[in-house]
Amino acid sequence: MGLLFVSMTLHLPLARAWFSKGAENSQLLARTQARTALASAYFHAGMSVFALEEVDQALILTPQHAPALVLKALLFRQQNKADLSQQYFQLAADAAPQDPQIAFQRGIFDCQNGHFEAAFEKFKRALSLSMGPEQVKTNWIWGQCLRRNKQFEAANERMSDAFAQQPGLISEALELVELKIQLGKLIEAEKILEYLNDSSSVSAQSIWLALQLAERQNQAVKKNHWGKMLGLHFSNSAQWRAYQDGASHD
Repeated sequence: MGLLFVSMTLHLPLARAWFSKGAENSQLLARTQARTALASAYFHAGMSVFALEEVDQALILTPQHAPALVLKALLFRQQNKADLSQQYFQLAADAAPQDPQIAFQRGIFDCQNGHFEAAFEKFKRALSLSMGPEQVKTNWIWGQCLRRNKQFEAANERMSDAFAQQPGLISEALELVELKIQLGKLIEAEKILEYLNDSSSVSAQSIWLALQLAERQNQAVKKNHWGKMLGLHFSNSAQWRAYQDGASHD
């Protein structure tokens, strides 16, 4: 359960996603966006001090620039300053009430703070305002939040739907595998693992889980197949060493 929520990280929208109504001219807007983009780059590089400096400069130029407000909310969230984070999320929502990314980010914030019903309402709003890949991402994160709230069947439904629509967008698919194993949906888990192990997303852990699942179902041929694949592609991994030692289950 410790890794359950790791992937619910901060997904910062692109600076060009919003255009502030308060910008007096295109030059001011361009400067604001440039500052916000630089702040975003610093943020993703883990350089929060520089990110905060740049985002503050962006907000001096355009106080109602929603991407900068969201980024400042995320920075405060990173610093465990929940009240300030909530304040800036609200300012961003006031500045761009129809933007799905703001509802999405606020949903993550609420879920991380254990306010599950509030989070579900925001994910619902984000879903209604978005389309395509953004809907897939929202459904997946909503499912993670449901799982964190121990609503396992509902989580499985949301996450399975997201994975079925665009599996290439889901970088944390092993969470769904683990959930399906927990729910006893072994055939469904096996299908996802087969997909992962035949894709660029293959990892020592995905092969290891497939091997464990094969052993659990007494599928000797499949277990042998996954064992050979593990040694071929990940011979330096802890999983391969465990397999060689005969420890194919916890």
